[in-house]
Amino acid sequence: MTTPSAPHDSPSSPARESGGGGRAAPPPPRLSTPPEPGLSTPPEPAPGLGTGRLLTTLSALLLSVVSFAAAGIAVPDIGASLGATAAEQSLVVSVYALGFAIPMVLGGRLGDLYGRRRLFLLGMAGFTLFSLVATLAPSITVLIAARALTGISAAAMVPQVLATITASTQGAERARAVALFGATAGGATAVGQVLGGVLLSVPLLGAPWRMIFAMSVLMGAIAFAAALRWLPDTGAPGHRSLDLTGTTLLGLALLALMIPISLGGALGRPVWCWVMLGAAPVLFAAFWQWQLRLHRGDRVPLVPPPLFRLGSYRIGLVMALMLQSAFGGFTFLYAISTQTGLGWSPMHAALVLLPFSLCFLTVSIWSGKLAPRFGFRRLLTIGGLVQAALLGATATSVFLQGAGLNSWTFAALLVGVGVGQALMFGPLVGAMIADVPPASAGAASGVLQTTQQAAMGLGVAVAGGLLGAALAGSTAPTGQAYTSALAICMLVQAAFAVAFALCALALPRR
Repeated sequence: MTTPSAPHDSPSSPARESGGGGRAAPPPPRLSTPPEPGLSTPPEPAPGLGTGRLLTTLSALLLSVVSFAAAGIAVPDIGASLGATAAEQSLVVSVYALGFAIPMVLGGRLGDLYGRRRLFLLGMAGFTLFSLVATLAPSITVLIAARALTGISAAAMVPQVLATITASTQGAERARAVALFGATAGGATAVGQVLGGVLLSVPLLGAPWRMIFAMSVLMGAIAFAAALRWLPDTGAPGHRSLDLTGTTLLGLALLALMIPISLGGALGRPVWCWVMLGAAPVLFAAFWQWQLRLHRGDRVPLVPPPLFRLGSYRIGLVMALMLQSAFGGFTFLYAISTQTGLGWSPMHAALVLLPFSLCFLTVSIWSGKLAPRFGFRRLLTIGGLVQAALLGATATSVFLQGAGLNSWTFAALLVGVGVGQALMFGPLVGAMIADVPPASAGAASGVLQTTQQAAMGLGVAVAGGLLGAALAGSTAPTGQAYTSALAICMLVQAAFAVAFALCALALPRR
């Protein structure tokens, strides 16, 4: 999106010597990459994170994703234990996603203004407290409310992860940190599913699902204690003001988009869902015009418009949208197809994904060493093409095997898919934040992660429609109908991977 140029401050003239002939003092050395107009840049980033601080920072991302994935596995048990309807069961998952996605940009901006360590600790404390409420919830209503508040708490702490990495690292250390960020984000989903399957077989608290949320309480308490000791405090110095009008407009726009996407299917797509979807682009346009107005008036917008003049960030958001929507659709259809269509247990389904997750984790860490050597464009292009080729092979195998899908063959093919996915996710984050100044790191992180959450929801909604169409064409739904829908979804994901690789070629050269 093109935005008007921000006013440039005139460079000051070189200082004259007070004596000695009046020769001009030598000018300061020029930056190799000029700062983007309108984005303030501190003189130097923080000295670094180190392993302990980095792992502590990543704990917020790990905890939020693991909790979400494990709760999804536990939904059937929650319904049986609390007598919840199908719509109420879906709300346990969707209200967390809504609470997480909608205030994410605000959480990132608050970290920029008031200190990322402070927001991290507040978010982690809230996450732990509301997970405890969920563990002890006596009714489905209390559980749904607790999960919504847990998601809001996650929105306070998670944007601080990438923002802290951006503000505290540079060069090879940043490449390593971003690689671990990508490995955590991708690997935590399968870790949560496997852990959920294990905990559901240990009903120590009267109902297996309560162990899922008790795990979040324990992990949250440990992460909070670690953050008190090791988490660095970074923030953007300067005027502390919050764009309340922009926050309200963005919140309304995200609500208008996310509520129909997350809840529309469970509610039967009523008319008001379509009305909200129609209002979403209008609200987003109003929000963006307000941001431009503040920026032109030299005030502080919620999302700095100059971020979108950074080619790497702008193109990267489009790539993130494609990557996350395709992956969201796959994970949804995989869980439904294997457990409902093929009759696999949650543990069986999770273990088939485990090799994929381990491969993703390993290659993501390895990609941190490759990025400085080969560059983001090359890694992202290779990752997209590898992903497309192996998704095509996997989709063909799934379609041909149908209801007789072999777990070992499927797991082996998914290992190759994990390689491509790892070469796409981590380097993409690194490419996007390469030019983002630390002062705007929180806002940039919030926008990126809001985009990812919205894309995941969109992918799930589209995949649900695809599955419904596949089942509608079958008088008696069988495993073949489910696996056919999964194969089609993977072919669409492969097409997105090709488009992803083409977008990578448009990224700025380094």
